[in-house]
Amino acid sequence: MSTQSVRTTKQYIYDFIHENGRTYHRYQAGQYMFPNDQVEIDRLDLQHEILKCLFGGRSHFAPLKNPKHVVDIGTGTGKWATDMAKLYPSAYITGTDLSPIQPERIHPNLHFVIDDANEDDWMLSHLQDYIHTRILMGCFEDFREIIAKSFRNLKPGGWMESQETYPTVYCDDNTMPPDYAFAEWTKTQDQAAMTIGKPLRIANKLKRWYEQAGFVDVHEEVYKLPINSWPRDPQFKMLGHFHQINLLDGLQALSLRPFQEGLNWTIDQIEVYLAHVRRGISDRNVHAYHKIYVVWGRKPEEHELGVPSPPS
Repeated sequence: MSTQSVRTTKQYIYDFIHENGRTYHRYQAGQYMFPNDQVEIDRLDLQHEILKCLFGGRSHFAPLKNPKHVVDIGTGTGKWATDMAKLYPSAYITGTDLSPIQPERIHPNLHFVIDDANEDDWMLSHLQDYIHTRILMGCFEDFREIIAKSFRNLKPGGWMESQETYPTVYCDDNTMPPDYAFAEWTKTQDQAAMTIGKPLRIANKLKRWYEQAGFVDVHEEVYKLPINSWPRDPQFKMLGHFHQINLLDGLQALSLRPFQEGLNWTIDQIEVYLAHVRRGISDRNVHAYHKIYVVWGRKPEEHELGVPSPPS
């Protein structure tokens, strides 16, 4: 490719789409429903820190042993990939995304690639020891295809892991009224996403999908993340405080395109509705929480698959 072609391609990728005061990715425009501007970048960084704290500082749950090649699908701002580059300095970490919103100054063992995981051929030069995804609900028509592609791109014995929010709002003590605005919003967003063809409710299906794809040693852990600072426990109160900020800062981003394209709502309709939803999120009398699913599984070794050894 010529220098001019490289320059033109780079300009194209950075020529973000401006829409309703937000910006969206240009490369493979429309594949991802949510913005990529500074407001969203800051929110994604906060979300990373929330999950890191929720998981007790763990970046991964799969039992990795000196991985050499690691890829983060849908890396976003690259925070998780950056943590992994520091944690495993001898590993080669690749983060892929549709948006070039990752930092330019990075660790020498970290590499970011603009790539579409929907494509059959991933831009990876090696089979991987570990493939990671995090909060990719609403990103794909069928996440099972991402699991299948990950299986193909793993070395025998390699691991895949998904950390995913389930959007249903839960409450264990009957403090959530039947008309709780935030719970109603999740149903409306789900309807919009299904109309567009990008389902949100994938987290509770991941374990089964991993097993169907051929993974073994599949594990699942589920964490509770408070909607706001209602808990008495100091740790969960703090997590709830920051998750409330995460939700309030992300509510418009998570609503604009889905509600416009999936439900034909106007901007004015969306903004009036979201004002009501924000009050619900901030109501500490409602002891609501999200469930965060973590699922990981191993690609079998060849001898586990019953593959015959070559003749001696």
